[in-house]
Amino acid sequence: MKLRDYPDHEVQALLFDFGNVLVEIDFAKVFSIWSNYAGGMDVFHDFSMNKDNELYEQGKISTSEFFNSLRGKLNLNLTDEQFLEGWNNIFVSEVSGIRETLSKVSHKLPLYLFSNTTISHHEVWSTLYPDLLCMFNQIFVSYELGARKPDAEAFLSVSKIINIDPKHILFFDDTLENVTAARKLGMSAVLVKTNEDVTNHFKFLNFDLK
Repeated sequence: MKLRDYPDHEVQALLFDFGNVLVEIDFAKVFSIWSNYAGGMDVFHDFSMNKDNELYEQGKISTSEFFNSLRGKLNLNLTDEQFLEGWNNIFVSEVSGIRETLSKVSHKLPLYLFSNTTISHHEVWSTLYPDLLCMFNQIFVSYELGARKPDAEAFLSVSKIINIDPKHILFFDDTLENVTAARKLGMSAVLVKTNEDVTNHFKFLNFDLK
């Protein structure tokens, strides 16, 4: 990907994804706990994100309803508490260097966070990473918006609330589908695989990161 693969518009706000942009996540940690409760059953090969996960991230089904769908799909006879323990074990640690990067740019432009997340995950990461999250002017979560990335409705809702046109928003996300959708709306968008992808684009914008 080119260093700068987005329109040349004035950037007025920075919008960040959460998972694997700010904080590393690892589904293997989830499966490990579920597998232990299931007597060593291989959960990984039977799991995939599906419509129920999307509904959960949109706040349209409850935590209990989501776990009930997993119970049937994965053929796991786990309690809601056991599912929740595994589900909330997904977080690893802050992405290396991201806090320092945010600290250096936060005085230049407002920072916003937009995550496809569930109520249970949000409750956990809000508790685990308060010092990181306090750098953001506002945090948007899909289950409260009732819409999720890559849907245009989700991006436009955020744009409307912060009162900044999409073409003036620089968006960072680790999922190509989300980046592509944001660009279609006129946003500048960067596909993130490491924190270096973030810092390189700030340097290109002549942000002083010293």
